[in-house]
Amino acid sequence: MVNDEKSKLRALNEISSIDITLEFDRILERILDITCNTMNAHSGTIMLVDEADGKLKMVASYRLGPDYIEKVNKTAEEAGVEITSSPSGVVLETGKYYTVPNIFDEPRDKTWLHLAKDVGFLAQIFMPMKRGMKVTGLLNVYMAETHHFTDEEIDFLTIAASQAASVVQNARICTRLKHNVFELKQYKEQLEEKIKEAYKDLFDSEAKYRELFENAQEGICVNDINGRFLSINKTGLQIFRCTPDQIIGTKFSEWLSKDSVDIAKSSFEKLQSGESTEEQVIREIIRPNGERRWIEIKIRAIKEYDKIIGIHSMINDITEKKDMELKLRYYNEKLRMSYEKLKIAEVKYRDLFENATDGIYIHDVDGYFIKINKAGLEIFGCLGEEIIGSHLSEWLSPVSVEMVNENIRDLVSGKTIDKPAILEVARKDGKQRLGEIKLKPVNYEDKITEVYGIIRDVTEKNRLEQKLAGYHEQIEQSYEYLKEAHRAKTEFISNITHELLTPLTSIRGYTELINDKMIGDINDEQKEKLQIILRNTNQLIGLIHNLSIIAEIENNILELQIKSVSINETIIKILQDIQPQLECKKISIVQDIHTLPEIDGDEEKLATVILNLIVNAIKFTPENGKISITAVEEGDNIRISINDTGTRIPADKLPFIFDRFHLANNTSGKKYGGVGLGLVISKAIIEMHNGIIWAESDENGSTFNIVLPKHN
Repeated sequence: MVNDEKSKLRALNEISSIDITLEFDRILERILDITCNTMNAHSGTIMLVDEADGKLKMVASYRLGPDYIEKVNKTAEEAGVEITSSPSGVVLETGKYYTVPNIFDEPRDKTWLHLAKDVGFLAQIFMPMKRGMKVTGLLNVYMAETHHFTDEEIDFLTIAASQAASVVQNARICTRLKHNVFELKQYKEQLEEKIKEAYKDLFDSEAKYRELFENAQEGICVNDINGRFLSINKTGLQIFRCTPDQIIGTKFSEWLSKDSVDIAKSSFEKLQSGESTEEQVIREIIRPNGERRWIEIKIRAIKEYDKIIGIHSMINDITEKKDMELKLRYYNEKLRMSYEKLKIAEVKYRDLFENATDGIYIHDVDGYFIKINKAGLEIFGCLGEEIIGSHLSEWLSPVSVEMVNENIRDLVSGKTIDKPAILEVARKDGKQRLGEIKLKPVNYEDKITEVYGIIRDVTEKNRLEQKLAGYHEQIEQSYEYLKEAHRAKTEFISNITHELLTPLTSIRGYTELINDKMIGDINDEQKEKLQIILRNTNQLIGLIHNLSIIAEIENNILELQIKSVSINETIIKILQDIQPQLECKKISIVQDIHTLPEIDGDEEKLATVILNLIVNAIKFTPENGKISITAVEEGDNIRISINDTGTRIPADKLPFIFDRFHLANNTSGKKYGGVGLGLVISKAIIEMHNGIIWAESDENGSTFNIVLPKHN
């Protein structure tokens, strides 16, 4: 388990602050020491990719014995496998971490299982150390027991591995730089000694001077007072990457970059004025092939008596050295920025602690307060100096104190507390409040030293929950009442429709007999009144029939008699049946009905829907109006549209016209008749056929659309 955030930040800061001038093995040991202690790990290792041969090698171990690395390599050799046949090879290839909760379940670890048994670990995590996207090594942590690594542990180890990679890279660069600086210093001392000897012997032996000049490891050249090359040795030619013919007679400035020309002019001016120019300067040269190189040059005046007659220069190519210095400066800057980020994170953490909306506090394992934030002080109703150093028992009820003590005992024994506890807070002002707390242990060196607590005032929440529970009980009672009322209503509708339908059927039958003069003659006035009785009786029977269907729909007992249905024939029959109504209102029918395939459905109920829609269209279309009927095949469906030139359905009413007892406007029922059940029944029947029905309306009239699948 990774320690608290403060410990993690301290550990990451310690890794990034490791002295890279230490011995390389000591640096690796320090990285493992910090990482493993922070994660309370059993042990750990570091693997690095060899810069020479590119192979992954284990270079450091921690708490595994002095000969562990040798045993690992020997075991791999005896088994005839590479060390990368372990999970380390997967990490090296994918660049992603690899967790092993139990090494005995990991097939890649079988070669080395006996070593794990010997040293005593059971779980591993292999974390890549990267430079950019390239894996340069692995930081591996081992646990004594079976362990599932948490996101918090993985996040910490990811950052630690990244910082370790930077430290290792910088240490390698530093080691090379120290070696190069030492060699350069030795070389400089040796060269300066040789130059002194050369100057001493210059006038004694021209041949000796020429040999020294030509074979010197530094570039040496002689220029006249105007800067033209008079001579240059082999090393100098190699530095400029040119031939003698290309450089002799040219000016030094012709080989310099624009920025370096100004530096050269300044040096020549100092030389001509008699100032000492023994210091070394760095200049950028441009080779004939366009390549740019950095040189370190030291110039000296050549005098004849007191007159300067030329310039003697010693040149070294320092391009690689300068690149390494730039890289080192870059990595140092990254380290500095990382340290600054850590400091900023600490400030943010402190601000988060102090200004958190929940109370946050820390107390020791005996229950004495160490720290508390503003929100915590508000919950306890006191000042910081009043609570810091005091015991929990002074601020909680006896029952709550016992609960906290039990939680602390559980934490100390290693148990995890997932469920928050509700405590009774005894404020300084005497008011009782309820606080919901969550506790987390603070570990240091495998020992719980403090307890981190978060407390939230839930007094109002608890009161509202109790009130809500009461409301919930009332709602449940109301729901039961409504269910009983719905059952009674359904039973009433079923009974009333049966009771009404029987006498109405008799009334209609006798009225038809009288109207048809089956039981005696009647005059025209009597016939007209009988037709009114018949029309209203049929209307009332239709309403009762609709109520019966609605009851069946609500109780999910409406059944369909599925068979093959011809929509073309159904529409033709309906138009024949309603012809008198069309003629009565002088309404014309426009048909665009294609030859349609038969579909699966209940012919009677589908006919009821289409009839309802056409009758509604007739009802709301004024005299001399027009109704258009379209029926077409669309893929796996057929679509039927019925358009009228009647009254527009208001936009705010359109979404509700398929609701029970809903009319398009408040006056339509009075003007046109009806109680709004036809569309409800139509919608239910269409949806039982897995179809859809909807309406559109504008100032030109309304359109009702039906889409039905050809096969259910």
